[in-house]
Amino acid sequence: MAKITEYSNSKGTFYRFRLYAGIDDQTGKKKYVKRSGFKTKAEAKKSLVKLEYEISNGSYFRPTEIQTFKDVYDLWIVQFELTVKPSSFHVIKSDFESKILPLLGSYRVDKITLAICQKAVNEWYKSRPSSFQRLVIYATKILEYARKLELIDRNPFKDVTKPRRKKKRTDRNYFSADELKRFLAIVQKNSYKHYVAFRLLAYSGMRIGEMLALNWGDIDFKSNKISITKTQSVSDQGLLIQPTPKTATSRRVLDMDVETMQILERWKVKQASYLLKCGINAMDKSQLVFTGRDNKMMTAQTIRYWFDIAIARDDTLPRITIHGFRHTHATLLLAAGASAKEIQTRLGHGNIQTTLDIYMHLTDKEQKETVQKFVHYLG
Repeated sequence: MAKITEYSNSKGTFYRFRLYAGIDDQTGKKKYVKRSGFKTKAEAKKSLVKLEYEISNGSYFRPTEIQTFKDVYDLWIVQFELTVKPSSFHVIKSDFESKILPLLGSYRVDKITLAICQKAVNEWYKSRPSSFQRLVIYATKILEYARKLELIDRNPFKDVTKPRRKKKRTDRNYFSADELKRFLAIVQKNSYKHYVAFRLLAYSGMRIGEMLALNWGDIDFKSNKISITKTQSVSDQGLLIQPTPKTATSRRVLDMDVETMQILERWKVKQASYLLKCGINAMDKSQLVFTGRDNKMMTAQTIRYWFDIAIARDDTLPRITIHGFRHTHATLLLAAGASAKEIQTRLGHGNIQTTLDIYMHLTDKEQKETVQKFVHYLG
């Protein structure tokens, strides 16, 4: 039996061993299996006995065809695809192909050191400071998978130092009531289609993907309701698709104000007139509410382009994100006296804590009223 030895590092005292595993068929050299990190000598002995048994009966196997980081990735990605939605798989696969594999793919997995991992982390932080942590998480998964395959003894990615993320922008990401009115007035002069889209985002609180996936069958003009049953996503082939929302609470029915519904109805007539000229059946309930010139689903980038055109006409308006229209809806609901539960239901949050964490900030007007309440109370 191999000898179990004790060693120490900054994390404490542990046990390890090295076991002779025979002759390598390819190199003719002796093979050894190393194991370390055991907290007790008994744990080390248990693992050693198990390995000796597996080697003696031929059940121990270390896949020699898997050598590089990319080899491990190729094996892991097949299983990963079965556990996530196509849209999520497309994003993660793209991250690997564009950011992770170019830096690590060619390294032998058993030769990847902490220094190599740290250098990769630093590179990702420079190029993608807002999302580099996701790259670290998935690179770590690959080496963790290699450890489970017994290709490496430890995962050096678990010891990297993650740079401190830069603080997010402090500018508020929503319009006040007056700013929203001014913005919509500008958009209305530019394009009725643009006006309808931004009015719907601001007055419904729906996500941009939910709006772009809407078809006329989702809209009930008699009861002034809109059903959210789909969202826009991307398939693993990079195509726009309309899957159901991720959570049950995202599937919801929104009560809408009469004026917004009237604006939508007028847009339906305008769109139908255009589609009929193109020989398209405008009465089909599956017809998307917003489409491009080819009558296909639009992208969020197009809506952002519309926003940039409009905002350039008034440099006093804050440059919010498209998601900022959802923030605007929630903020104005709060200012109007809506409860956190009401806002949670309307926005489709599965957990009310999400609503409280994101939207329960005070508007400028409420902040002034709050301090006045304090002064008044003290007399």
